[in-house]
Amino acid sequence: MSCTLCPRKCKINRLAGQSGVCGQTATVKVARAALHFWEEPCISGECGSGTVFFSGCSLRCVYCQNYNIAHAKSGKAVTKERLAEIFLELQAKGANNINLVTPTHYVNHIIAALDIAKSRGLHLPIVYNTGGYEMPSVIEKLRGYVDIFLTDYKYANNTDAAK
Repeated sequence: MSCTLCPRKCKINRLAGQSGVCGQTATVKVARAALHFWEEPCISGECGSGTVFFSGCSLRCVYCQNYNIAHAKSGKAVTKERLAEIFLELQAKGANNINLVTPTHYVNHIIAALDIAKSRGLHLPIVYNTGGYEMPSVIEKLRGYVDIFLTDYKYANNTDAAK
């Protein structure tokens, strides 16, 4: 199965353990899951955003504020069932939302985990916190799952992006 989740369309077989441009295989890796109080105030609110930082990123920005998460192999492997439990644990801690940070390369796993979590009582809004490098087909998959797209505007043109 060749990966075409991001516009890089590296077409590697992540299910066979190959790493794509994002640096990840098909195994979901979560670098951090916790209440996060330093997002935009309307997202964090007073109780914090239930933020899940996913390992890897297809943008590979040299200036990334989460460089060690986005560029390294940091993170702990989790199943879709464990990911669903993480969402529910963050809700139980009083999170204002579930904030998925750099999630695109795991979108299929995330959708499966959201289905599980919602069947077990997850009712929080879902924030898709991304660098804005998404395929329209991936955005369409998220219809009915994501309430807020929190997109970083990184590049206005290809020349700046290449630099």
